[in-house]
This record gives sequence, structure tokens and C-alpha cells, in this order.
Amino acid sequence: MRMVHRLAAGLAALAVTGAPALTANAAPAAASEDLKPALLTPADLPEGFMPIAAATDDDGAVSIGGNFPGCPSLAPVTGDGTASAAVTYSKGVVGPYLTHALVRFPAGGAAPAMDRLAEAVTTCKSFSQELAGITVRFTLAPTQVPATLGERAFGVRMTGDTDFGIKVTADIIAVRRGEFVLWLNDMTVGDAPAGMIATLAEPAADRCAQRVKGC
Repeated sequence: MRMVHRLAAGLAALAVTGAPALTANAAPAAASEDLKPALLTPADLPEGFMPIAAATDDDGAVSIGGNFPGCPSLAPVTGDGTASAAVTYSKGVVGPYLTHALVRFPAGGAAPAMDRLAEAVTTCKSFSQELAGITVRFTLAPTQVPATLGERAFGVRMTGDTDFGIKVTADIIAVRRGEFVLWLNDMTVGDAPAGMIATLAEPAADRCAQRVKGC
């Protein structure tokens, strides 16, 4: 049980902070109050989810992607010129941890960001990652998402195994709508069934279209 709690702590940190700073020459993403109304609220989620610490860095910046050294395609794509907002919800110590982020890119920036993120399903089919001092071996598999969510959308399931028989599961959906990228990340300890973010992707895309101009 102690190992489960250590892994859950590492998982929670990853879900909340997203990733450390970008390269030394890249400015962090600016937090944007006008994007927050597009984020999912507790009323949009299954019963039992509560907001936890803001999914931002200390300066209010948001990163989409994560701290995955073994998979460069999943590194954060936010940086100079982007604006962003995010929220993380949890349903207990071992999750699920649901992060919803929205990033507005400068003109022409969203498409290449999506290209790089989507590469993960082919370039990072397996890699190792340390969470709270525990090595997790991830395998990635593409998942089906509705093409109607935006100009481009992709999904991926990350399944992690450890030497202690503990599994980690993460489902990710990313959607490009104009110069916006919507990111949903559902992480939990255990071999969780798929489905939660698949049902939330359409409401999240609709909320963005309704609440943010150009989305």
C-alpha cells in the first residue's frame, strides 16, 4: 500500500503541474483569464470529482504535454506567445486525476504543436518514466476519437507497468480548433477502463466554441 501511495503522489504531481519549465530560452505560457470559462466544471464531470491544486506553474503558466523524458513528443508545447488556462480534478488518492487545459497559440502555431504531440503514438510506443522514485514502463496505443471535435483530433492510451505489479493508466485526447489546442488527460493508478474523457471531449469542445471567440 505504501508503494501505491508513493506512485499516486507522483501521479498527482504530474497531473497537476504538467511539466517543468521549457528550454532555457523559451518563455512560459501566459495564464489567460478569458480562457478559464471554457474549462470543464464539476457539474460536467461524474459525481465525486473535486478540484485540486491549480494545474499551473507558480507564475500561473500552464503546460500541455508532460514531464516524460523518454517521449519527447509529449514534452510541453506551450512557450513564448501562447496563452493558457487549466484545471485538475481528482476522485481520491489514487485518482482518477483529470486535467483539462486550453492553449491559444500565435497565428500558425497550433498545427505544428498538434503534429508533434500526435507523433507520440508512433515514435513513443514504449518508454520508461520515474514517478516518485518508482520506474514505470509505459506502452502507448492510439484510441479512436470523433473527427468532428475540431480540425484535428487524436487520442492515446498510456498503460504503465511496474516491478511491484502496480499499473498506471493515462488516457489523453488533444483537439485543435483554429489556433487553440484543447487537452484532456485522465490519469489513475490501476488498469482503469477507458471511456471517461471520451465522453467529456465533445462537451469540452462545445464549451470552448461557446465561451471563447475563435475556438
